[in-house]
Amino acid sequence: MTHNPSNTEDTLAAQVLRLFEEIHPLDRVPRAGYVLRGVTEPESVAAHSHFVALMTLLVAEAHPALFDRDKAVSMALIHDLCESRFMDIPMPSSDAYFHASKSQAEQDVTEDLLGGFGERLPALHAELLKAESAEARLVRGLDKAQMMVKVMMYEREGRGRLEEFWTNPRNFADFGLEPVSALFDAICAKAGRERPR
Repeated sequence: MTHNPSNTEDTLAAQVLRLFEEIHPLDRVPRAGYVLRGVTEPESVAAHSHFVALMTLLVAEAHPALFDRDKAVSMALIHDLCESRFMDIPMPSSDAYFHASKSQAEQDVTEDLLGGFGERLPALHAELLKAESAEARLVRGLDKAQMMVKVMMYEREGRGRLEEFWTNPRNFADFGLEPVSALFDAICAKAGRERPR
C-alpha cells in the first residue's frame, strides 16, 4: 500500500519548507550589539532565540500558576524570526531612528512568514510586542536576561567592550515580574555588578 498524503499534509510540508528556506540565515546573523562592541564571533540570532525559549520554558515550568507555558514558549520561539529579513538592529539605533516603525515592520514580516500556519502565531507575536499579557512580559524580560547572561559570559572570556550593558537600566527590564527580577539579581550577583535601577 502506497502512502497518499492529503492536501493538508502537502500544504503543511510546503509551508514548513518555505519558512525554513526564509529563516535559514538566522544561524549566521550575528547579534549586532555585540559586534559593535568588539565581540568576536558572537552568538547568532538563532542561538539567542533558542536560549530565550529554553529560559522561558524553565521559568514557566517553575511558575505554572503565573504563566501559560505553551503560549510563552511559542512567543519565545518566534520572537526574532523577522530578523531573517532585516537582520539584527541594535537597541540604540532602533530607538533613535526606527522606534514605532520597527515594531510594525516586525509584525508585518512575522505575519508574512507565519501567515500560512493560521492566525495564532502572528497574533502571539502582536501580543508580545504590546507586552500586556504575563507571557508577553515574561518573554520580553527574558530576552533581556539572556542578553545579560551572554554579556557576563563574554566578559569572563575577555571578549568585547561591554561595560555600557551593565549601566543601562533598560537592559534589566523585568516587566514587573518577580521571577525575571530575581534572575537579573542573580546575574548581577554572579558577575559582581550592581543592578542599575
